[in-house]
Amino acid sequence: MELANNQKLVRTLINQKHSIISREKWGANSPKTKNLVVDWDHDSIVIHHSGNSGIKDPVEIEKIHMAEHGWDDVGYHYLIHPDGKIYEGRKIYYKGSHVSRKNTGKIGILLLGDYNEQWWDFDDTLQESHIATTNSLIKTLKVNFPTLKYLGGHKEFLPNGGYTCPGNLIMNVLDKMRNKHALSKP
Repeated sequence: MELANNQKLVRTLINQKHSIISREKWGANSPKTKNLVVDWDHDSIVIHHSGNSGIKDPVEIEKIHMAEHGWDDVGYHYLIHPDGKIYEGRKIYYKGSHVSRKNTGKIGILLLGDYNEQWWDFDDTLQESHIATTNSLIKTLKVNFPTLKYLGGHKEFLPNGGYTCPGNLIMNVLDKMRNKHALSKP
């Protein structure tokens, strides 16, 4: 499937509306392959967190995905910093790599930080501004992708995988987010 001009335009409009820091501006490497798969008829938004590492730097996420995991590019489409900045990950018109073997039609959003409370590690506080930025992005995605039906945490898309992502703090607000955007649980 070849990339259409309207797909490039939608990417640009979303990035402009939210002052998204483009891949070029944050210094992303070129994808390892120029043959990323075009994926446009998104039906789901999948929310993730950085996990126990609590990483808040897109360069570090890219390093883990490309250098350590050997992926072609950053797996998520958007990375949201607790301060409200949104970084572009994989371009929205390419299939992500964030839900094991189930990425088709899924937009991946990473909330940078550790939002899974555990007694043995330090966790980040989920700020209302972080959720507000995520809600604003979801609202825009719904306008541009009327095919969106589902919003869920990573673990909800792989219920038998033993995942905790996106952490209990984000899971605690997901029903409210689903109701706000009229999206269903996966």
